[in-house]
Amino acid sequence: METKVRERNMNSVCEEAVHLGATEAKIIPVSSIVVEPWVQMKCRFGCSHYNKSKTCPPFAPGYKETREILGCYRHATLIEGQPPGKQFKEMLLKLELEASIVGFHKAFAMSAGPCPLCPECPEDEPCLLPYQARPSMEACGIDVFQTVRNNGLEVRFLEEKGMYVKYFGLILLE
Repeated sequence: METKVRERNMNSVCEEAVHLGATEAKIIPVSSIVVEPWVQMKCRFGCSHYNKSKTCPPFAPGYKETREILGCYRHATLIEGQPPGKQFKEMLLKLELEASIVGFHKAFAMSAGPCPLCPECPEDEPCLLPYQARPSMEACGIDVFQTVRNNGLEVRFLEEKGMYVKYFGLILLE
């Protein structure tokens, strides 16, 4: 894809994200995405969805596989949004489709937090919505905090209930 057309198409994904309700969307180099093994440890020893959701560890790609997958991409759209989680995930899926339509045939969305699509994953059966299910960044070993900070956006831990929650997602582009 020609460089100017490629840039225009990447920008159109950002514009569509804001149109769909994102509070911010920006193109980032994939090289700014931080993948570390400790992130999945936080899932394994700190999240009730571990080994229960098909989009969470140990079902999600491991950090080594994530690094390999990211090596297939040069750019991504980093998207900041807000709850509810199901609408955020639906927005990311629409953006993934939009990116594919404008020429990024390898577009792939990565969401935030546990999958909100079904009340519960079937224990011994495959995912009920495989065309809509996407792993979260942290489930794949991405250090969301450092990745967000590397790209000039603000993220911090919530200090008390009722504080504004931010979600972050990615659309990998190539």
